[in-house]
Formats: sequence, C-alpha cells, structure tokens
Amino acid sequence: MYPQIITYLLTFINYQEQMIRTLLTLLIGKSMFDKPTEQPVNKPYRKLQVDDLPIIELLENLDYQLLLTEYLEKNGKPLKPVQRRKNAKISVPKSMNCPKCGAPSDYLYANNGDKGQYLCKVCSCLFNDKSRYSKEAILKCPHCSKTLEKIKERKDFDVYKCKNNDCSYYQKKINAMSSKEKKRFKKDPQAFKLRYVFRQFRIDFQPLSQNSPELPRVDLSRIYASSHTLGLILTYHVNYGLSARKTAAIMQDVHGVMISHQTILNYENSVALLLKPYVDHYPYELSDQFCGDETYIRVNGRWHYLFFFFDAVKKIILSYPIRCLPIEIQRQPFVR
Repeated sequence: MYPQIITYLLTFINYQEQMIRTLLTLLIGKSMFDKPTEQPVNKPYRKLQVDDLPIIELLENLDYQLLLTEYLEKNGKPLKPVQRRKNAKISVPKSMNCPKCGAPSDYLYANNGDKGQYLCKVCSCLFNDKSRYSKEAILKCPHCSKTLEKIKERKDFDVYKCKNNDCSYYQKKINAMSSKEKKRFKKDPQAFKLRYVFRQFRIDFQPLSQNSPELPRVDLSRIYASSHTLGLILTYHVNYGLSARKTAAIMQDVHGVMISHQTILNYENSVALLLKPYVDHYPYELSDQFCGDETYIRVNGRWHYLFFFFDAVKKIILSYPIRCLPIEIQRQPFVR
C-alpha cells in the first residue's frame, strides 16, 4: 500500500509543478518549461593577436617660396594670393598654414564651405586642419595599401581602421567565419575583429623624467625603438613575467626585432623610475577595509623594518617601504 501512495504523491507533485509553470508563463510572459542546463555558457575570449605594423608614408615637405619663384620663372608673372569677396561669410584663419609647403593663409581656399576643408593654391594640397594630413606621416594598411581612417581619439592614443571592403585581411576573416559565427556577427558585430586596426600612441617621455627623483640611465625619448615596440617588450617582460632573455627571443622570433636582454633590462629600469612617482601619488578611490603585515629582516648585519599594506576590497597596494631599525623586534601582523 505504501508504494502506491508514494507513486500517487510523486505524480501529483509533477502535476502541480506543471500547473505552476503554466501560471508563471501566463503571468510573466516567459516560458518556464525550459529546464535550466548545467552546462556552462561557452563564450571564449578573443585570442591575442599582434597585427603587422602599418605602412608609414612620409609627407613631402616643400617650400612655398621656392614654388612661387619657379612659378614666376615659368609663367613670367607672380602667383597672386586668393581674392576673397568682401561679403564672404567663410574666412580662412590668419594663423593657418599649408601643412605641405607652409604657404600662409593668403594662398588658401575654403574648399567646401564651413566643413573645414582647405586647398592650397601654391602646391594644390587638399587638407583638413583636423585630418591626418596635418601629421608627420600617413598610415596605410599593410595588406591593401589603403590609407587608414581615424575612427576614435582617446586620451593617449588614436585608433585607425582600414575600411576597404576589398582588403585581403578583411576578406580572409570573412571567409574563415562559420555560419554560426556569421549569425552572431549580424547581432553583435563588435564581438569579432574583422578589419585591420592600429593604435597610435601619443606618449611624451621627456616630461616624465623631470618628475622622477632618480633619473634613469637610458633616456626613453631618444631610444631607437618605437613606442609600440617598447610596449610589446614591457607586456612580455612585466605583464607575463617572462625573463629578459625569453622576451628578447620572442621579439626576434615573432616580431623580427633584434634586441639584447640587457637593453630590455635597461628599458624596464628606466620605465620603473619614471612611473614610480605617479604610482605612489596617484589619487586612488579606496574602500574602508585595509589589510597589512609588518616584519623585520636583517640586511648586511642591520635590522630593517618592512611593512606591506593594501586595500582588501579593491586590491590596491598602499605602501611597501623598508626602514632601518637599531634593534631587533619580532614579527607582528597588523590587520585593520
């Protein structure tokens, strides 16, 4: 008799569960019949990719005075400045010069109204005061040789992207996608990196050396390596904890940059000395829970006071100095 009662109760409980799920579905509007799966959600991280460096095309620097002299010898008359209308609403700023030949504003046209594009009458240079033409070089895609377009401006770097749909890099990424990835790409295109992207950092190392209490042996503003190469070296050596020799081997095998392990150590020491004042005096937003410990160690026959404090919630190191003490004191932990 007891097994029949248990069977009846289990059947009744399953019936009640179905009724509850049906009512919840009608009230909430979401199906409650799908049982939760125990399998974890598979969202793999995007693999680390190091793209090739862009093609750097240096701009041709001309002298507008020489161009005016050549124009005079060729045509027998001087090149006149731009004649502007008296009632013109759009004017060229007096402080603006041509980025290619240096011609003053008297020889510049407002080419497309008030949209900020200008044309030089001397060298026929078309430019924008905020475009990349005013920089020292033009960046081009290493796969299709098309000019990269600046899409974002951050505090310390600019982001350039190749928007050429016929680029071999873009076509290779598109063709390598599966049907499932293409469906996901339509819903969330930012989850995939299909186009060539380059970040140009704007880091001036010279002002940093003036605020450091101890100047490094190597002046980072005069090194032959670019800021991108320096960032790769510090990433491998510091972030991933590789030795200087392994970092030098990776730079040569993966990136084709020959550099000695001693140069990597010199770069590391210079960056550490320059960044230490900023790390020590940075205005962190701390919590109200701090944890620390103190101990005493003997160095060269003398006792030194060593303590280490950090934010227990945000995991921020607060202090780590060593001070010399005249007497021996035993280790005492500190927790607040």
